[in-house]
Amino acid sequence: MILYPRMNYVFIDKQKEFNELCVKLASHKYLSIDTESNSLYVYREKLCLLQITGEHINAIIDTLAVDIKPLFPVLADPAIEKIFHSADSDIRVLKASVGGVFENIFDVMVAAKYLGVLRCGLDNMVKHYLGLELNKKFQKADWGRRPLTKEMLDYAITDTTHLKKLRDLLAAELEKMGRMDEARGQFAQITQVEPQPMRFDENGFLSLRGARQLNGRGLSVLRELYLAREVAAIKRNTPSFKIISEDLMLRLSVAPREGLNNLSIFKGVSTYVLANHGPWIREALQKGLKGPEYHVPRREVSHEKRVYFDAIRIRFKALKMWRKEAAVRRNMLPEAIMTNDIMERLAFSQPRSLEDLKAIRGLGVEKSALYGAELLEFFKTHKV
Repeated sequence: MILYPRMNYVFIDKQKEFNELCVKLASHKYLSIDTESNSLYVYREKLCLLQITGEHINAIIDTLAVDIKPLFPVLADPAIEKIFHSADSDIRVLKASVGGVFENIFDVMVAAKYLGVLRCGLDNMVKHYLGLELNKKFQKADWGRRPLTKEMLDYAITDTTHLKKLRDLLAAELEKMGRMDEARGQFAQITQVEPQPMRFDENGFLSLRGARQLNGRGLSVLRELYLAREVAAIKRNTPSFKIISEDLMLRLSVAPREGLNNLSIFKGVSTYVLANHGPWIREALQKGLKGPEYHVPRREVSHEKRVYFDAIRIRFKALKMWRKEAAVRRNMLPEAIMTNDIMERLAFSQPRSLEDLKAIRGLGVEKSALYGAELLEFFKTHKV
């Protein structure tokens, strides 16, 4: 354990010291929590740091060196409030890394949205509510590198040191406006989020901007480049977008023969790209040129299904308008009224009663009570 007295925090990279910390944290009434990962630098994201601020302690834990499972009882303890900014992302990262259950959280970003705060980034909120400027130098740092500099550690701990003050200010406003129960209902929903498994979609190349303007030969080339880039990313343990850009793949797919003749004439093909990726790019171009042309499969949709899904799209669009009006009326951000995911479930299920509404996953008791009558009236006028 290394003590940094000026910033008043400890850096923990030994299991024994972390276990001792967890014993102390179990007696706290609240904990402010943040995480740092390395998604911009590796193919598969890893949790690299965990920052925790309590009543009497500031700690940065090296999660590449320490097993943080001893923290599980603390995260699951309903008597200890866990404070986050954008808890959704932190909880997903923590669950993907080591699992665990979360109880009793407070998300300052979500709370701000319930209060109609337009700029909900942590730096903006700290400036607005506390009058302080946060250092943003290391927002995109590689937190997987070791050793970490003291400046990086100083930056990391500031993300948790201000959360309790923000929580208290926002909670007071929520209570004053009678929105605390509604917000806590949303916090409870967030604790249930699960990490999304990383899956590579072999047909993902079709969703690239401009892909569907290509002819059959161009699509064949783009597909081979897209698959080969993923292989290169896995081998180098690098995010695929850092191998070569989508724009370059599309330019090569438009003129693959020119690419085989002289890759260096294409914008985005640097000396580095030629040296490190030139061979597999040329191989992918050759495969795309020699293989069969690729044609987007056409799916036959019956008239009845088309009418059904058109009705759902119309209903979802109308729900967005309802949400916008409700947000203006209540001076909240639209996503605090209801998320797109919940509105999609509503548009599909078309509830007819309060019981139907309560069955909608994610809607919750609070929102069912607040908006139930409005929603049921809405669906009376938006039938299939």
